[in-house]
Amino acid sequence: MTVLVGGVGELFQGDLDLGRLAAEILKNDGLGPDVMVEELYYGAVAVTQRIEELRPEALVLVGAVRRGRTPGSVERRMVTPRSLSRDELQAAVGDAVTGYVGIDLIIEVATGLSFLPRHTITVEVEPEYVGPVEGLTPSAARGLAKALELVRLEVRRLPLFQLAARLRPLVAPDLLQPEPALIVIRDLLGQLELLEREGRWGPRAAALRDQLMLEIATGQTGKGMDGEDWALWESLVEGVDRVQSAEASTPPVA
Repeated sequence: MTVLVGGVGELFQGDLDLGRLAAEILKNDGLGPDVMVEELYYGAVAVTQRIEELRPEALVLVGAVRRGRTPGSVERRMVTPRSLSRDELQAAVGDAVTGYVGIDLIIEVATGLSFLPRHTITVEVEPEYVGPVEGLTPSAARGLAKALELVRLEVRRLPLFQLAARLRPLVAPDLLQPEPALIVIRDLLGQLELLEREGRWGPRAAALRDQLMLEIATGQTGKGMDGEDWALWESLVEGVDRVQSAEASTPPVA
């Protein structure tokens, strides 16, 4: 899965420079061979052209965004793009061609030009000071540390989301008989949908994973499954276990 992690920032504009600093750190993280980390500090039209060039399957944008929250607070958001009218798109492009950049503007322009990946996530830090100065305020620095951990979590989870997307149409009610394992895997896919949408595990995810392993081992699966179906089901179980184990061993940022 090709992933673009973009640090969106305005150079040396106080806390609004946070995205660039995040990208500098993440570049040295070794997030994986299919993960590209770039600083997106240039105009939103040029950023959209870069997205068009790379064609990532997933996009993670990290930066500071003023939304009236407590300074330094961090929010992860799954983007559900809205349709833009012709006038709205022209206004967004007009702002972008002047060199202005921001998470919201990138999403508007990329959506309007049909280049926004289906899976787009933002990780936003509420800034405290946005004037022309080098360096972050203490609240933004604390927010940066939390934002970096959220980005790392997101990149780790993305292959799991991709696998779940492949499985959903294969376990549709009209394709397989309602055997016990099939009911469990549909419930587990629902838990993963919650994780993708809200960034948090549902309370039943681990139990459903274990139950699915048991149902597969005892042959409680639907008829009509082929080798690829089996491989995908088992990959899902292994993926959930791997991601949850990795997250359990990583202490949260205070």
